[in-house]
Amino acid sequence: MTVLQRAAGNAATARAVAADPGRRPRGTDLTVQRAENDDAGGGASGGTAEAKSVAEGEVKSVGPGGTITYPSVTSCLTITVYLRDGGKVGGHASLYKASGGMYSDQILPAIKAQVGKSRVERIDVSGAISSWNPAYLKTAIENSNPAPQQKNDPDGIRNVVSSALGRQAKKVSVQETPDGTLTR
Repeated sequence: MTVLQRAAGNAATARAVAADPGRRPRGTDLTVQRAENDDAGGGASGGTAEAKSVAEGEVKSVGPGGTITYPSVTSCLTITVYLRDGGKVGGHASLYKASGGMYSDQILPAIKAQVGKSRVERIDVSGAISSWNPAYLKTAIENSNPAPQQKNDPDGIRNVVSSALGRQAKKVSVQETPDGTLTR
């Protein structure tokens, strides 16, 4: 169910109930309809766009018009999935597991789970590309024995991300960015 379908269904049910409050419209469910990915990325209430900060080892999402900020990107990768409805799902993968965060190999599955069946416009991978081996996204450094050497392999990162998220590689851009805070 899309956001528009949900809104149309809720509006139609509200009109039917308002027209005859004593009678429940046949075939209706008076509960509020929710889009299938509401928990993963719905917008903020009141029509305002959300702004979320995604720390190392986290995955979060925002609704249409929302902003994702990735603080302190030094040796990290940020993966931002731009959804066709204007929402975004973002993950902040760190070379080594941050306290309370996910391992680098858990970020892509968590992003995929939050994206669900939503339509994807494009995917942006930014950060310290030259510090990463694509293998770190498949098996965290802490769990590798021996750990693969760092290598500057943007095409390898693109292929791992597109494969893990089930999207075409041409939808994935990969770019080295200077240290600092990234906003998407």
